[in-house]
Amino acid sequence: MNRRFMKFYEILDSARNDDSESVMIPEKWGQGRATFGGLVAAVIYEKLIQKIEKTRPVQSIMMSFVAPVSVGELSIQTTLLREGKSAIQVQSSAYQEGKVVAVMLASFGTERESMVSVLPEMAPEFKAPRDVNEFPFIPGLTPDFTQHFDYRYTEGKMPFMGSKDTHMGGWIKLRDPSSKVASVPEILALLDAWPPAVFTMLKKPASGSSLTWTISFVEQPEDCTASDWWQYQANIESSNHGYSHIDASLWDKNGRVAVISRQTVSVFA
Repeated sequence: MNRRFMKFYEILDSARNDDSESVMIPEKWGQGRATFGGLVAAVIYEKLIQKIEKTRPVQSIMMSFVAPVSVGELSIQTTLLREGKSAIQVQSSAYQEGKVVAVMLASFGTERESMVSVLPEMAPEFKAPRDVNEFPFIPGLTPDFTQHFDYRYTEGKMPFMGSKDTHMGGWIKLRDPSSKVASVPEILALLDAWPPAVFTMLKKPASGSSLTWTISFVEQPEDCTASDWWQYQANIESSNHGYSHIDASLWDKNGRVAVISRQTVSVFA
Protein backbone atom coordinates (compact mmCIF):
# COMPACT_ATOMS: atom_id res chain seq x y z
CA MET A 1 0.00 0.00 0.00
CA ASN A 2 1.26 3.47 -0.93
CA ARG A 3 2.32 5.20 2.29
CA ARG A 4 2.74 8.50 0.49
CA PHE A 5 -1.02 9.04 0.10
CA MET A 6 -3.62 7.22 2.17
CA LYS A 7 -7.25 8.04 2.73
CA PHE A 8 -8.64 8.34 6.23
CA TYR A 9 -10.30 4.92 6.35
CA GLU A 10 -7.20 3.23 4.95
CA ILE A 11 -5.21 4.64 7.86
CA LEU A 12 -7.85 3.60 10.41
CA ASP A 13 -8.09 0.10 8.95
CA SER A 14 -4.32 -0.21 9.11
CA ALA A 15 -4.35 0.74 12.80
CA ARG A 16 -7.25 -1.63 13.56
CA ASN A 17 -5.85 -4.64 11.74
CA ASP A 18 -2.28 -4.36 12.98
CA ASP A 19 -1.74 -6.03 16.36
CA SER A 20 1.57 -4.27 16.91
CA GLU A 21 1.96 -1.23 19.16
CA SER A 22 2.72 1.11 16.28
CA VAL A 23 1.05 2.73 13.29
CA MET A 24 2.49 4.39 10.20
CA ILE A 25 1.73 8.08 9.71
CA PRO A 26 1.56 8.77 5.95
CA GLU A 27 2.32 11.90 3.99
CA LYS A 28 -0.31 14.38 2.77
CA TRP A 29 -1.82 14.73 6.26
CA GLY A 30 0.37 17.57 7.47
CA GLN A 31 -0.39 20.97 8.96
CA GLY A 32 2.81 22.96 8.90
CA ARG A 33 5.64 20.86 10.30
CA ALA A 34 3.29 18.53 12.20
CA THR A 35 0.72 15.88 11.33
CA PHE A 36 -2.96 16.86 11.59
CA GLY A 37 -3.88 16.47 15.26
CA GLY A 38 -7.27 14.92 14.53
CA LEU A 39 -5.59 12.05 12.69
CA VAL A 40 -3.07 11.58 15.50
CA ALA A 41 -5.89 11.41 18.05
CA ALA A 42 -7.87 9.00 15.85
CA VAL A 43 -5.08 6.44 15.48
CA ILE A 44 -4.08 6.67 19.15
CA TYR A 45 -7.70 5.98 20.10
CA GLU A 46 -7.83 2.99 17.76
CA LYS A 47 -4.81 1.48 19.50
CA LEU A 48 -6.13 2.38 22.94
CA ILE A 49 -9.47 0.58 22.60
CA GLN A 50 -7.65 -2.61 21.56
CA LYS A 51 -6.42 -2.80 25.16
CA ILE A 52 -9.89 -2.60 26.73
CA GLU A 53 -11.62 -5.92 27.26
CA LYS A 54 -14.99 -4.55 28.34
CA THR A 55 -16.66 -2.12 25.98
CA ARG A 56 -18.20 0.90 27.69
CA PRO A 57 -19.22 4.21 26.05
CA VAL A 58 -16.47 6.81 25.93
CA GLN A 59 -17.32 9.82 28.08
CA SER A 60 -14.30 12.06 27.64
CA ILE A 61 -10.87 12.29 26.05
CA MET A 62 -8.03 14.58 27.02
CA MET A 63 -5.20 15.10 24.54
CA SER A 64 -1.84 16.71 25.17
CA PHE A 65 0.19 17.45 22.03
CA VAL A 66 3.70 17.37 23.44
CA ALA A 67 5.68 17.70 20.20
CA PRO A 68 5.02 17.67 16.44
CA VAL A 69 4.19 14.22 15.06
CA SER A 70 6.13 13.49 11.87
CA VAL A 71 5.56 11.16 8.93
CA GLY A 72 6.68 7.63 9.76
CA GLU A 73 6.27 5.13 12.59
CA LEU A 74 4.33 6.20 15.68
CA SER A 75 4.79 3.87 18.65
CA ILE A 76 1.87 3.78 21.10
CA GLN A 77 2.00 2.40 24.65
CA THR A 78 -1.25 2.01 26.58
CA THR A 79 -1.80 1.64 30.33
CA LEU A 80 -5.03 0.77 32.14
CA LEU A 81 -5.04 3.24 35.03
CA ARG A 82 -8.17 2.12 36.83
CA GLU A 83 -11.20 -0.08 36.25
CA GLY A 84 -14.19 0.40 38.54
CA LYS A 85 -17.73 -0.94 38.47
CA SER A 86 -18.88 1.65 35.96
CA ALA A 87 -15.84 3.64 34.82
CA ILE A 88 -12.52 2.83 33.16
CA GLN A 89 -9.62 5.24 32.71
CA VAL A 90 -6.90 4.51 30.21
CA GLN A 91 -3.77 6.38 29.15
CA SER A 92 -1.90 6.08 25.86
CA SER A 93 1.45 7.71 25.14
CA ALA A 94 2.74 8.05 21.58
CA TYR A 95 6.46 8.07 20.82
CA GLN A 96 8.72 8.92 17.90
CA GLU A 97 12.47 8.42 18.11
CA GLY A 98 12.07 7.45 21.76
CA LYS A 99 10.43 10.74 22.77
CA VAL A 100 6.84 11.36 23.83
CA VAL A 101 4.96 13.36 21.19
CA ALA A 102 1.34 12.97 22.35
CA VAL A 103 -0.61 11.66 25.34
CA MET A 104 -4.27 10.62 25.48
CA LEU A 105 -6.30 10.03 28.63
CA ALA A 106 -9.67 8.42 27.89
CA SER A 107 -12.51 7.82 30.31
CA PHE A 108 -15.24 5.24 29.66
CA GLY A 109 -18.37 4.77 31.72
CA THR A 110 -21.73 3.00 31.67
CA GLU A 111 -24.91 5.04 31.84
CA ARG A 112 -26.75 5.30 35.16
CA GLU A 113 -29.91 6.94 36.46
CA SER A 114 -29.70 10.56 37.58
CA MET A 115 -32.07 13.12 39.06
CA VAL A 116 -30.46 15.81 36.91
CA SER A 117 -31.24 16.13 33.19
CA VAL A 118 -30.04 19.13 31.19
CA LEU A 119 -30.37 18.66 27.44
CA PRO A 120 -27.87 20.38 25.12
CA GLU A 121 -29.00 22.97 22.62
CA MET A 122 -29.90 21.87 19.11
CA ALA A 123 -27.75 23.00 16.21
CA PRO A 124 -27.80 26.69 15.25
CA GLU A 125 -29.44 27.74 12.00
CA PHE A 126 -26.86 27.94 9.20
CA LYS A 127 -27.24 28.45 5.48
CA ALA A 128 -27.53 25.10 3.72
CA PRO A 129 -24.23 23.64 2.44
CA ARG A 130 -25.40 23.95 -1.17
CA ASP A 131 -25.81 27.70 -0.65
CA VAL A 132 -22.27 28.24 0.65
CA ASN A 133 -19.05 28.26 -1.35
CA GLU A 134 -16.70 25.34 -0.83
CA PHE A 135 -13.47 26.11 1.01
CA PRO A 136 -10.77 25.56 -1.64
CA PHE A 137 -7.74 23.33 -1.25
CA ILE A 138 -4.72 25.14 -2.68
CA PRO A 139 -1.52 23.00 -2.70
CA GLY A 140 1.31 24.78 -0.95
CA LEU A 141 -1.01 27.30 0.66
CA THR A 142 -3.69 25.45 2.63
CA PRO A 143 -2.58 22.58 4.93
CA ASP A 144 -2.25 19.20 3.20
CA PHE A 145 -4.78 17.47 5.41
CA THR A 146 -7.61 19.85 4.39
CA GLN A 147 -7.87 18.12 1.00
CA HIS A 148 -9.53 15.20 2.80
CA PHE A 149 -12.45 17.34 4.06
CA ASP A 150 -15.23 19.38 2.49
CA TYR A 151 -15.76 22.68 4.39
CA ARG A 152 -18.50 25.27 4.03
CA TYR A 153 -17.99 28.38 6.19
CA THR A 154 -21.25 30.00 7.31
CA GLU A 155 -20.17 32.02 10.35
CA GLY A 156 -17.19 34.27 10.88
CA LYS A 157 -14.33 34.56 8.41
CA MET A 158 -11.67 32.25 7.02
CA PRO A 159 -8.19 32.20 8.63
CA PHE A 160 -6.00 35.30 8.52
CA MET A 161 -8.73 37.69 7.34
CA GLY A 162 -8.68 39.99 10.36
CA SER A 163 -12.12 39.12 11.70
CA LYS A 164 -13.42 40.90 14.78
CA ASP A 165 -15.96 38.13 15.43
CA THR A 166 -15.09 35.63 18.16
CA HIS A 167 -17.36 33.01 16.56
CA MET A 168 -16.55 30.74 13.63
CA GLY A 169 -18.46 27.83 12.16
CA GLY A 170 -20.01 26.01 9.26
CA TRP A 171 -20.51 22.58 7.71
CA ILE A 172 -18.01 19.77 7.29
CA LYS A 173 -17.84 16.21 5.99
CA LEU A 174 -15.13 13.70 5.12
CA ARG A 175 -14.42 13.39 1.40
CA ASP A 176 -13.64 9.69 1.81
CA PRO A 177 -17.13 8.18 1.25
CA SER A 178 -18.30 5.50 3.66
CA SER A 179 -21.56 3.91 4.76
CA LYS A 180 -20.09 3.11 8.20
CA VAL A 181 -21.65 4.78 11.21
CA ALA A 182 -19.31 7.52 12.40
CA SER A 183 -17.45 6.33 15.49
CA VAL A 184 -15.07 8.11 17.85
CA PRO A 185 -12.06 8.39 15.46
CA GLU A 186 -14.18 9.95 12.70
CA ILE A 187 -15.77 12.40 15.15
CA LEU A 188 -12.34 13.41 16.47
CA ALA A 189 -11.14 14.10 12.92
CA LEU A 190 -14.24 16.11 11.95
CA LEU A 191 -14.02 18.18 15.12
CA ASP A 192 -10.32 18.99 14.83
CA ALA A 193 -10.29 19.60 11.07
CA TRP A 194 -11.32 23.21 11.57
CA PRO A 195 -8.54 25.77 12.09
CA PRO A 196 -8.28 27.37 15.54
CA ALA A 197 -10.89 30.13 15.59
CA VAL A 198 -8.28 32.64 16.74
CA PHE A 199 -6.62 32.38 13.32
CA THR A 200 -9.59 34.21 11.78
CA MET A 201 -8.69 37.30 13.82
CA LEU A 202 -5.13 37.49 12.49
CA LYS A 203 -4.42 39.66 9.44
CA LYS A 204 -1.60 37.56 8.01
CA PRO A 205 -0.46 33.91 8.17
CA ALA A 206 1.13 32.83 11.45
CA SER A 207 1.98 29.60 13.21
CA GLY A 208 0.00 28.01 15.99
CA SER A 209 -0.54 24.63 17.55
CA SER A 210 -2.87 22.85 19.97
CA LEU A 211 -1.35 22.48 23.41
CA THR A 212 -4.21 20.60 25.08
CA TRP A 213 -7.60 19.41 23.88
CA THR A 214 -10.49 18.11 25.98
CA ILE A 215 -13.47 16.42 24.33
CA SER A 216 -16.72 15.49 26.10
CA PHE A 217 -18.95 13.00 24.29
CA VAL A 218 -22.62 13.91 24.66
CA GLU A 219 -24.27 11.51 22.24
CA GLN A 220 -22.77 9.21 19.64
CA PRO A 221 -25.14 9.08 16.65
CA GLU A 222 -26.15 5.69 15.32
CA ASP A 223 -27.45 6.91 11.95
CA CYS A 224 -24.74 9.30 10.73
CA THR A 225 -21.61 8.72 8.67
CA ALA A 226 -18.53 10.90 8.43
CA SER A 227 -19.53 11.73 4.84
CA ASP A 228 -22.82 13.25 6.04
CA TRP A 229 -22.85 16.99 6.72
CA TRP A 230 -21.97 17.96 10.32
CA GLN A 231 -22.30 21.42 11.86
CA TYR A 232 -19.46 23.04 13.76
CA GLN A 233 -19.31 26.19 15.84
CA ALA A 234 -16.40 27.57 17.85
CA ASN A 235 -16.14 30.51 20.22
CA ILE A 236 -12.96 32.17 21.46
CA GLU A 237 -13.46 32.44 25.21
CA SER A 238 -10.20 34.32 25.76
CA SER A 239 -6.93 35.00 23.98
CA ASN A 240 -3.95 36.67 25.64
CA HIS A 241 -0.19 36.35 26.03
CA GLY A 242 0.17 33.92 23.13
CA TYR A 243 -2.50 31.43 24.25
CA SER A 244 -6.08 31.13 23.10
CA HIS A 245 -8.89 29.20 24.83
CA ILE A 246 -11.56 28.00 22.43
CA ASP A 247 -14.83 26.18 23.09
CA ALA A 248 -16.54 24.29 20.26
CA SER A 249 -19.44 21.95 19.51
CA LEU A 250 -20.15 19.50 16.71
CA TRP A 251 -23.72 18.56 15.74
CA ASP A 252 -24.77 15.60 13.59
CA LYS A 253 -27.06 15.72 10.54
CA ASN A 254 -30.10 15.57 12.82
CA GLY A 255 -29.07 18.68 14.73
CA ARG A 256 -28.05 16.77 17.85
CA VAL A 257 -24.84 17.73 19.60
CA ALA A 258 -22.33 14.89 19.50
CA VAL A 259 -19.32 16.42 21.26
CA ILE A 260 -18.25 19.53 23.13
CA SER A 261 -14.59 20.50 23.25
CA ARG A 262 -12.17 23.00 24.71
CA GLN A 263 -8.76 23.70 23.24
CA THR A 264 -5.79 25.65 24.50
CA VAL A 265 -3.90 26.87 21.44
CA SER A 266 -0.41 28.36 21.31
CA VAL A 267 -0.41 31.32 18.93
CA PHE A 268 2.92 32.59 17.57
CA ALA A 269 1.76 36.05 16.50
